[in-house]
Amino acid sequence: MIIKILWTSRDWAAAVAQMPVQGSLPCRTVLVPRGRVAHVLRRKLIRAGRSDALAGTRFVLAPAAAVEVLRAADLFFKPGEDALRTARLSALFRSDLRLIHFSLDLLRSTPGWDEAFAHSISDLEGAALRPEDLEAAGTSEQLRDVAAIWRALDQSARRSWTIQRVYVEAAAALERRPEAWPFQGPVLAFAAGGLTAAEARFLRAIPQGTIGLLAARPARKRYLD
Repeated sequence: MIIKILWTSRDWAAAVAQMPVQGSLPCRTVLVPRGRVAHVLRRKLIRAGRSDALAGTRFVLAPAAAVEVLRAADLFFKPGEDALRTARLSALFRSDLRLIHFSLDLLRSTPGWDEAFAHSISDLEGAALRPEDLEAAGTSEQLRDVAAIWRALDQSARRSWTIQRVYVEAAAALERRPEAWPFQGPVLAFAAGGLTAAEARFLRAIPQGTIGLLAARPARKRYLD
């Protein structure tokens, strides 16, 4: 794996232009965190007189790439669980879920617990963790309850996955079978701020991948003032 440090959007565009070409026809993939980043890069390349670098270069959103990996690996799933998680938790709290630390009466009667658990579990997924990791971390009653709720949530969702779960499963698929990567040619993946551990694991698993790290300077005193 190659890592490039990039300071500006101009550096991003230069990294795209420097991607190698294999064979007579260029075929390269650039993973971007957001669609507008792709628009900026295209504009920068054209203004720099490097519109030739756009030929054969596809810009793909990182979540879309992870979804395509899972499809190439013949894994059945349905994306979009992020939007359903809070409602699913609310229904779980009204079931006969067995907990040790948290009171089901409190979870049912006090607004906000479903959202709080949804955010917490999503953060844990973003850290590339699973319920069994919480269980192995210790005997805390709170952790055991969170793991139990998480397991029940997964059982309710079945093959409906959040984007963080998609990243983790796609990374595991590539680690088992790198040939499951569906795009031909070199890959440049931009890792901007807010990257989760789950997404980072996915980017690291991409074969022939170069990761572009968007660097940041410490805030100067006058900015803080």
